[in-house]
Amino acid sequence: MMIPSDIYTRLNELIIDVTDVELTECSPHWRSQPQIVSSCQIWFVHKGTAKLELNGETCRIGAGHLLFLSKGQKFEAASDSAVPLIFYTVSFTYRTLLRKTDKDYVYRAEGEAFPLNGEVPIHNHQPQVHYLFEQLYGCRKGNDGGRGQYRLKGLLHELLYLVAVELEDGINQQRNGVERTVEYIHQHYTKNLPLEELSRLAGFSPSYYSRLFKKLKGLSPNSYMTKLRMNRAKELLVYSQGSYYEIAQYLGYKEESYFSRMFKKETGYSPTEYVKMSRTIVVAMRHSFHGDFLALGISPHAAVMARGSEVSPIYNQYEGMPLPILVDGKSSMDDLVRLKPTLILCDDEWAKLNKELTHVAPTVTIPYWDIPWRERLYRIADLVGRRKEAKAWLQYYEQKAEQASQRIKANIGDETVFVLRIVGGKLRVYGMDRNIGSTLYQDLKLTPPENVRGIKWRKTITLEELPDYDANYVLLMGSPHKKDQKMMRKLIQSPQWQALTAVRHHQCVDIALYPWIDYSASSHELVIDEVVRIFAPEEQKSQKSSNN
Repeated sequence: MMIPSDIYTRLNELIIDVTDVELTECSPHWRSQPQIVSSCQIWFVHKGTAKLELNGETCRIGAGHLLFLSKGQKFEAASDSAVPLIFYTVSFTYRTLLRKTDKDYVYRAEGEAFPLNGEVPIHNHQPQVHYLFEQLYGCRKGNDGGRGQYRLKGLLHELLYLVAVELEDGINQQRNGVERTVEYIHQHYTKNLPLEELSRLAGFSPSYYSRLFKKLKGLSPNSYMTKLRMNRAKELLVYSQGSYYEIAQYLGYKEESYFSRMFKKETGYSPTEYVKMSRTIVVAMRHSFHGDFLALGISPHAAVMARGSEVSPIYNQYEGMPLPILVDGKSSMDDLVRLKPTLILCDDEWAKLNKELTHVAPTVTIPYWDIPWRERLYRIADLVGRRKEAKAWLQYYEQKAEQASQRIKANIGDETVFVLRIVGGKLRVYGMDRNIGSTLYQDLKLTPPENVRGIKWRKTITLEELPDYDANYVLLMGSPHKKDQKMMRKLIQSPQWQALTAVRHHQCVDIALYPWIDYSASSHELVIDEVVRIFAPEEQKSQKSSNN
């Protein structure tokens, strides 16, 4: 019996009246006549075991078990043990809330199925449940009129409450037991995990655990483990340099041939076919990866797009436009299931937030924050078979950066350059190692203010700290957001801003969000073009003329 999530709300909307309470003591060979249940009933077995046939299906309930019978069920019962059968029966009627009006509530007699049905084993509250049935029986026998009926209602509501609590506890216990084994399987799926070991960990018998696992997860424990192995196999076939034999051994298969058969059964492809095919439907789930694909001369089959003003112009430079995937969780799920990709590339943040989507296809996580962009370019190149192209592009980039550095230095020498961004209504300075700073200060070798040298990536500063970052040139990045516009006005009107060397010499340049803020191969190339345009425009014109 499964309990609906709104069980208490549904019970609270019913008007329930107890019509009868019986205590039946039977001989070991007792059997009832076949009958149709005339009203809703609750059975509680105090001693013995009862065998019941309900609408042609057989069940057994033992001591401490409850059974909810619905009106109209075909019913037959018999004692099923040497111990005399003793059970309570509570008959009741109920009215269902049909609708609410401004002045009244409209009910209908038993308009909907009663929220509780079927067998309920009582584990944690058996003494309390038995006591309530005793009280119900004693109160019914007392025949105290309205007073007794009122108490019967209270006792029945208390009983239903305990049943609901018991069901919740049982379901939570079942789920927790299965989830323990799921976590264990994820950690040890490359090893042999017998059903007995998993069921023991869950706290159930092997047969019950197997049924429960399939009910909650949709697969048997063994099929679930095989699916994990095959998903990992897909990643290893695409990403690792291991042989098929080594991959099979790692995944717990003693023979490569058996692994290959299992892989083809699961995916429809042999390992060899899959490796060839895996590069055909690649989906990029981090917008910063667009610049890396573009540098490699290819476009993913589909790619995630950021919202609004954050859409990178790099996305529009693909020769074959990738299918767009929105960043919204539900849209991403629908799009990925529909596309059936052979490879998903994502960062660790997306993988953490979308664990269920990593089962759609082999998913390779490439850290965005923890590795330099050049290393990321090589990783993506290896996945799509473009290592040579990545190496050639980086050689071209280094040469371009060196030439641009020389031209810019010829114009501004060692004059300092400072990058300031307004974001979230605050001032942010960019440092030496990532995003804008890595291109300006590392690749183009421009000179930062002294205080910038100690910043690896970025730092939020106050308006009062701004003079500490005085520079000959300021690259200023804003946004249309209200908070940022307000801060921009405050900044420009402040004495700290007016006193900056760059402002006094009219050497403050507004820059856009993209490509400056992106951290990818192609975006850094575009930043080089922008920096040349700002600091060596004549050199850029002559370079273009010579190219033509």
